[in-house]
Amino acid sequence: MAIEYQGELWSIQRWVSGFYNNAYLITCKSSNKSVIIDTPDQPNELIAAAHETDVNAILITHNHWDHLEGFDVVTDQFQVPVGIGANDADAVADKTGYRDPIDVSHDNVLQVGEISIRCIDTPGHTPGSTCFVLPGESPGATPHVFTGDTLFPGGPGKTPSAEAFDDIIDSISNRLLNLPPNAVVMPGHGDFTTVEASAAEYASFASKPREAGLFGDVTWQ
Repeated sequence: MAIEYQGELWSIQRWVSGFYNNAYLITCKSSNKSVIIDTPDQPNELIAAAHETDVNAILITHNHWDHLEGFDVVTDQFQVPVGIGANDADAVADKTGYRDPIDVSHDNVLQVGEISIRCIDTPGHTPGSTCFVLPGESPGATPHVFTGDTLFPGGPGKTPSAEAFDDIIDSISNRLLNLPPNAVVMPGHGDFTTVEASAAEYASFASKPREAGLFGDVTWQ
């Protein structure tokens, strides 16, 4: 566990567990209200830290098993509203922990204490993949975007078809890369990057002919 970023209004903590998954806890400093993002396996440290806060919501970036292995354990501890993209909600619809569904449709803004979190619909990796943007606290401050498995350093998330690859490219190029260049990209696995670095990588990819029917594990190189 580590505090990855700390600003005037909030802190961001990350835990790595499950299938090398990142789970995050965003906490408003003034109210101590918090939001959990993703629930991988073995979330004990996440739960312990979250109990020091007033958890108001749980957000799931997409419906793949490795991001949901700890869902029942986390929602048993924190009986709060849950947000997941409508096209991915079948994965949790029958779970007792899926209560008071949060509207995470595109551009909806969630307010938790002094934290404003904007939802971005980013289909491709899954039909309901959703990214969550924590804006900068003041003009020019650094925003953060939690991208799940949509965008990583070096490339997009894995896609199951050529149509899904087209979708994820559209999601990244028209929705994520439009964020401020200094925005920190915090994915569902691995290291962080920035929108500026991702835009440069994508520009190199887009400048070259693309193989017809491309999908699966693709890198920007």
